[in-house]
Formats: sequence, C-alpha cells, structure tokens
Amino acid sequence: MRPEHRFGSSVVVNVSGPLALLTFDRGVNRNAIDQETLLSLTEATSWLDQRADIHVVILTGARDHFSAGIDLKDPAKWQDENASLLERRELAARGAKLCRRWEELPQVTIAAIEGPAIGASVALALACDWRIASRSSVMHLPEVRIGLNMGWGAIPRLISLIGPARTKRMILLAKRIEMDTAETWGLVDFVAEPGQVLDGARALADDLLQAPGVQIRMTKEAVNLNTNAGHRMGIYMDVDQGLVCRDSAEARLARSAFSGRTKK
Repeated sequence: MRPEHRFGSSVVVNVSGPLALLTFDRGVNRNAIDQETLLSLTEATSWLDQRADIHVVILTGARDHFSAGIDLKDPAKWQDENASLLERRELAARGAKLCRRWEELPQVTIAAIEGPAIGASVALALACDWRIASRSSVMHLPEVRIGLNMGWGAIPRLISLIGPARTKRMILLAKRIEMDTAETWGLVDFVAEPGQVLDGARALADDLLQAPGVQIRMTKEAVNLNTNAGHRMGIYMDVDQGLVCRDSAEARLARSAFSGRTKK
C-alpha cells in the first residue's frame, strides 16, 4: 500500500485497489485521541464516503497501543469556559458524530486492534462492522470512575452486541476485558496472535472482496438499517450527559484523583 491521503498530523489513509487502510497514530501519550485527531478522523470519513472504488476500510491505531481513548491532557478539550452553551454542546458532540459517520460509511469497516483499547477508542471500534484484536489486547471503559459518562454512542451499540447486563458490567465495574472474554461475549469478532492483527484484517478483507462491491454495500446498508434504527434514540442524550458530568464537582474530584494516580 502507498500513502494516498493525509488528514491532519496523525491520520493517514493508504489505498490498494478496493481496500483502504486508515491509521491514526499520534506517536505520543499512548495514542490518546486529541481534538485534532478527532476532527481528522471525521474529515477522513467524508473523503471515504465519496470513494466508490473502495469497498473495505481497515481502521487501526498505533502499532503497540490501539489508543488510550480521549486525551484528557489536551487543552483544547477543556478550554471552552468563554464559549456559549450551544458552542460547548457542539464541541461535546464531536465524538458521537465521528462514530455515527463511521457506522454509516458505505464500505464494510474492520477495526484492527493491536494492544489496549481504552474508553473512546472502544466506542470508535464499536462503530465499525467487525473487530479483530490481538490475543494480548484488552478493552477498558474507565469513564464513570473519572466522572465522565460513557458517550460517543457506545451504549446502544454495546447493548446490541453483548446485551444490557454485560454492558452495565463493562461500564459500571470498569474492569479490563481480556480478548478471550470479549470474543465469547461477541464484543470482538476475531482474535489473532500478537503482531498478526493487520495481516488477519487484510485476509478478512480479501475474503470479503470476493463478492462484488455493490452487493457488499447493499448488504451492509440493509443490515444496519434493520439493526441500528433505534440507536439514535439512545445516543441523543450523550452530549448533554457529557456536559453535566464533566462540569460537576464530583467529576472534578474524580479526575483529580485519577490524575494523581497516573503521575505516580
């Protein structure tokens, strides 16, 4: 594959025939998603949406760490004190909009997860059609322990995949989920050996591409429309919950305690 297009400083799309590989890798902070990367990932979906020649998209993060989730150290996430409520709401909606755009891409999308996937990066992977992960990977949703809500549209997608009880376990208990458990639950579709995730995703894409592109797209659209019709009813509240949670006194104390632990 060769570099086809770059979005911002951390998102690159490589295209080989009907297959695109999108890599987001900041090279710092365990590949946490800052606001620039979030917007770049969103911009990339607009570009991919127009590519009728691409039928499968593989999404991957850093080589040894899929992503640590939203970057809590990014000043751009917090410096909105002087913004209007409408402006703050639009900023808070970025993650949910990003995941909705990934879910609605006409191509079949495969999240290739090498290393840990934390918080918002799990939500992003959930917006893809399939997930293939390294056997040594873990998934972790720590949001409620640091005073945030589980947003980005993750809750309805989790319920569709693993049911309400396991969704509550993942979010409220905030335990790390090993890939053997994730595969049993249906949270991931395929498990590969460490270092073999991208090869596995490419092999899966090659198998899928034996079908004509129009049938691939029509099938995805039909399944998604029948499965995801109610998702937006559960997602619309993400933004307002996020604003309430992040600005509460309890949330500030939780983030302060979390920050203290991470510095040790």
